[in-house]
Amino acid sequence: MKDEIDEIEHKLTLNFTRNSWGSFEAIWDMLFYIRMVKYIRRDQISQIKKRYNKTCSSDKINRLIELGLLEKTNNDILIVTDYSVELLGQLGKNVSILPTEIKGDGSINELNNTEVFIQALKLPDFIALLYPRFPKNNPYLIPDALLVRGTEERYKLEFLEVEAGKSNWDNYLEQKRVNYLKLASEKRPYTYWSWQCGLLNLTAPDINDFRFSVSIIGKVKKDFGTGFNFMEEL
Repeated sequence: MKDEIDEIEHKLTLNFTRNSWGSFEAIWDMLFYIRMVKYIRRDQISQIKKRYNKTCSSDKINRLIELGLLEKTNNDILIVTDYSVELLGQLGKNVSILPTEIKGDGSINELNNTEVFIQALKLPDFIALLYPRFPKNNPYLIPDALLVRGTEERYKLEFLEVEAGKSNWDNYLEQKRVNYLKLASEKRPYTYWSWQCGLLNLTAPDINDFRFSVSIIGKVKKDFGTGFNFMEEL
């Protein structure tokens, strides 16, 4: 894999100078964060970090697609390939926290999520975005993401639900509330988080101190009580 990385970096300079890419580290860094948000439009990439301006022109993105590092869906949404993830692992990136399976082609709902996920990446206390399912098989609750923010010594867990108007809106949100209260009564989220702590090099809390909150992002405003936050953006 390391030989393949060298070969890819050589091929990247065949059409563009090495300097025009900014740096190879910027390319791998960009691929890591695109995989973390799962789906992205090309014009959203530089919103993550300005340094990606040199790596996300249309011609350069097409080059990354030719080399198998990116895929483009039928609706022009970009997805980082599993092959890229293998290479990122060889480069020492913490790929264990990246989503392992990406399905779909980047629908409007998924792109709405991406807008919020990019906001999360830019938070000064951002640590990670994770994608749990409760339970993993036959889940009754699939959050849009779990945002981890803070420091190694003191962090907080914030489930994200990115919502636009839906038919039967009130019943839909009420079921979300019920499902999160059910989750809070189980050991399941603590077990999941304890495992993630090992991957993130964070200290797991005592089970009696374990807490999480839910942020519902959109224009709707409701009072669901303690632990639920309604906001238009992060």
